[in-house]
Amino acid sequence: MTGSLSMIMLDSTVLGVALPSIRQELQFDHSSLAWAVNGYLLAMASWVAIGGRLGDWMGRINAFRLGMIGFMIASIGCALAPTALVFIAARIIQGICAGTMQPASSAIVIDIYPAKQRGRAMATYAGISLLFMAGGPLIGGALVQFASWHWCFWLNVPIALISISLTLTLRMQSIRATARKTDWLSILILLAGTPLLVSGLQELGLHGLMTKPAWVSIVIGGVLLFIFAHRQLQSTQPTIDLRLFRDRGLFGNAFLLLCVSFINVGQGIYGSFYMQTFLGFTPMQAGLGTLPLLVPVLGIIHFTGRMYDNHGPRRPIMLGLCFVLIGTVIETIGVFALSYPILAIGMAVLGLGCGFAMSPANADSLSRAPIAQRGEASGLVQMMRQFGSTIGIALMVLVMHGLTSPIAQENAASTLTARDIGFGFGLHVIVALTAFVVAYFCIQRMEDLPVANSG
Repeated sequence: MTGSLSMIMLDSTVLGVALPSIRQELQFDHSSLAWAVNGYLLAMASWVAIGGRLGDWMGRINAFRLGMIGFMIASIGCALAPTALVFIAARIIQGICAGTMQPASSAIVIDIYPAKQRGRAMATYAGISLLFMAGGPLIGGALVQFASWHWCFWLNVPIALISISLTLTLRMQSIRATARKTDWLSILILLAGTPLLVSGLQELGLHGLMTKPAWVSIVIGGVLLFIFAHRQLQSTQPTIDLRLFRDRGLFGNAFLLLCVSFINVGQGIYGSFYMQTFLGFTPMQAGLGTLPLLVPVLGIIHFTGRMYDNHGPRRPIMLGLCFVLIGTVIETIGVFALSYPILAIGMAVLGLGCGFAMSPANADSLSRAPIAQRGEASGLVQMMRQFGSTIGIALMVLVMHGLTSPIAQENAASTLTARDIGFGFGLHVIVALTAFVVAYFCIQRMEDLPVANSG
């Protein structure tokens, strides 16, 4: 199960380091370069809730294998892409396949372990994957500098083959939910509304706040998503059961994961860009430069799993969000000061916070869902995470280009200053504070938790 998350983690961290080289070779302009990142995130955000429901319907192991095979094929497509358009198309397919396998894998882990061991199980599940995330910048930087960015995607092939082989060898039981009617119109509305909303926000950042087509896209996307939510809440057999969010704790966990993903993806993509552009780092140095963010997560994640098992979710999550807030403030100061040491301290504090908050939030959200709906609940939580990642990129682009630069230009990357990126990082402070406030009111103490579902 860790293979799927490992590929997703590796893919995201490697891309941040490889992006400048990919841009140069495939001749991306800034608008299409944003789609190289956002196309993947957007496809995953749009599909992951449906992928979770698909896993409940066809069996989680079957969904896991299907997504893993598709992700491997799409990775080969990225490695062999001759043009920017083909690369973006392969990235979108990667996102759909990741949205199929990730909710299935996390639901399988929760299914296997009893309630009192789920914190440690999820810590192991995430911890092994984080080894790939930690090594991603270093591996990616070395490959880009000494070989080619294409090898960053070939790395996914052996991981996928090993993961698929293990699922066949272990012969794990594939749990399925009771059949429900599929509302295809609602699925189409979701798949249309999410890209329209996010692409509109992205276009505002690239071309200015007065861009009318962008506002039209945002309004239509927002209306479609409202219609989708209304249809699901009114249906007796919803395709995606949004009523799961009526559980205050599950909603709080999903929202804080959205906020942390918002922060991490912006930091991962524009942090590497900042270090290479304004601090003069090579690709490999930029990869090494992100390790202060990742190493604390590896050091603390198993401790937080035990803390969750013994004390419930509130203590590790609130402590983690305190560190996240402090870390984003320090990072922002470091970006404005053009100081890597200050930026590295901020990344380390932020990484410590992520280690405390993310694994307990994942475990607690899935433990709250009925057994037959855990794939669906996982899909909803992962949809919130990926939506946070997608919105994070779009709003950072909006802040950096649309609000800080005097003139929004088509080739906006060349107009970015360190000050602009500093304002983008400042947005992370606001998001971290929001996550802390929501978690304070939603995440429950152990004595207030409902009886855990031991199945």
